[in-house]
Amino acid sequence: MLRAVSTIYIESQALELLSSARRDVFKLFRTSSLSTQAAAAHAPHATQTVLTSPRASHAAAPPPPPPPRGEADPPAPPPPRRAWHVAATALAITASLGGVYYYRKLSDDSPVPLDERPSPGAEAEQSPEAAPAPVPSSGDAFPKHVQYLLVGAGTASFAAMRAIRSARPDAQVLMVGDEPELPYMRPPLSKELWREPELAAASDLDALTFRQWNGRRRTVTYEPAAFYTPVEQLEARGGGAAVARGWRVLRLDVARREAELGAPGREPVRVAYDKCLLATGARPRRTEALRAAAEAGRALTLRGVRDAARLARELRRDDVARVAVLGGGFLAAELSAALAERLRAEGRSVLQLFREEAPLAAVLPQYLAEEAARRLREAGVTLVPSAEVLAAEPAGAGVRLRLAGGAALDADLVVECVGAAPDEELARASQLETHPALGGVLVNAELQARAGVWAAGDAACFYDVVLGRRRVEHHDHAVVSGRLAGENMAGLAPPKHYTHQSMFWSDLGPQLGYEAIGIIDSRLPTVGVFSADAVTSGDKALAAGADAEPAAEPADAAAAGAEPAPAGDGSGPERRYERGVVFYLREKRVVGVLLWNLFNRMHVARQVLAQGEFDDLFEVAKLFSLHEEE
Repeated sequence: MLRAVSTIYIESQALELLSSARRDVFKLFRTSSLSTQAAAAHAPHATQTVLTSPRASHAAAPPPPPPPRGEADPPAPPPPRRAWHVAATALAITASLGGVYYYRKLSDDSPVPLDERPSPGAEAEQSPEAAPAPVPSSGDAFPKHVQYLLVGAGTASFAAMRAIRSARPDAQVLMVGDEPELPYMRPPLSKELWREPELAAASDLDALTFRQWNGRRRTVTYEPAAFYTPVEQLEARGGGAAVARGWRVLRLDVARREAELGAPGREPVRVAYDKCLLATGARPRRTEALRAAAEAGRALTLRGVRDAARLARELRRDDVARVAVLGGGFLAAELSAALAERLRAEGRSVLQLFREEAPLAAVLPQYLAEEAARRLREAGVTLVPSAEVLAAEPAGAGVRLRLAGGAALDADLVVECVGAAPDEELARASQLETHPALGGVLVNAELQARAGVWAAGDAACFYDVVLGRRRVEHHDHAVVSGRLAGENMAGLAPPKHYTHQSMFWSDLGPQLGYEAIGIIDSRLPTVGVFSADAVTSGDKALAAGADAEPAAEPADAAAAGAEPAPAGDGSGPERRYERGVVFYLREKRVVGVLLWNLFNRMHVARQVLAQGEFDDLFEVAKLFSLHEEE
């Protein structure tokens, strides 16, 4: 019988349970779990620590918007209507336009949370250098008609193209993206890419490579240029996948199934389509207080590969010795750790400023958010918690940040990582319905928005048959939702529901990684189970043993009402967490699972989410083999 010593924390009460000790390997990707902390009961041997909390105990500023949101431009006005010479027709059109205006006015005036809106500074110029010429260079190269039009050239669109071409090898697929690059993956932009010394000097971003976790090198692009059919040859070849780069779809006429395309300095062109996918992604938010710094090129964002290359070039300047990263979410924490690793040996410093009390406080339970803070500090990042930037002003070649409370910080360069909002410009111009709170194009469980129109990735607000209406901004979601949308568009089988629970992963340097699936929100109650040989007090590991039986959880543990002692408050030895699993609960159902420095266990997490309700989460935690080496 498997035994292990474990400690259960409910509010400030601690229980001990017992189970057999095993050694575990510290791997590249990790995942987390615990809840709230309390003083640990002393046990001679312990091999697992379990923490639970009825709710999050962060006394932090309101959490930032859920991970991934990108900003949307103001809706483009509808194109001018043609004048009609028949009075009755003119009257009907006038009434119709009045109705459309009234409807749009109601939609535009509907209340939207302040932190959901892109700031007025969102349109500040990101890059001073001229953008490459669009490909193709002229609208005359576009075919008059395509079978499948994919709006956006990111991960979701690429996955949809693959699915369509797999189902229908002779299909004509046209992808239209506003970036000059071929479809590429975004996760390395805040992680592995910053270990590449030649990033700043890269001239051909399509050929940019990085080293993966398994040691192999690969390009950031999914496929080379030779994989795609030139746009001007798509119609003549009778099939293939083409990518129009540097072009935007300005408006869809859903009834006529026509799209209007445009590019800077080019005449608009119309393309008819049979089926269309909206995969417009998200845009980075900008901070209004940094508008002047952004206009001066001292405040940047990180969303695309060109942003990464520009940031790398700025970091190469001799007068950039102090970099400030603004934000407390996934992107800000990953980038802070990556930049510190890159710059520390050169004597340059990285600051991370955030409104919360700890980084990742919106997603991690308090003790793990504090653990993340310790890891970032050890990596060389200077943390500035509870910081709100009210203004920024030039200070020599850098920026002076004025914080709430009167403090000021100087930095040579600021990187804004304050979230993202779905790009809804096309949806609004095409009169497609968007969600007023979550953002994104409203689609059903089959990812369809209207007849002949689907949406996937960051831009889709879909109906989850288990968890309800959702919008997700994870790489895994973009892949799977894009693939399903493509399969449903191909129409070889009856439409399928989107039932996939997307996962994501993150790294804070080479020694800490975590994976998660489902709803990961620190406002939810959590139960965390950690292998005690991976929980240390100061520099000492907790003793482990397997001779005692698990203790029963007292029925009145949650009713005791004592507040748990926060980690690192001086009330006891500082605990550090190396390996474990955290369950996020909604009522009695597990809706999220976080794996802290645990890998190759996501299939178990999916099974846990599928079942949902359990009598004993400690027993469920054993399924993750917290003690076993991989």
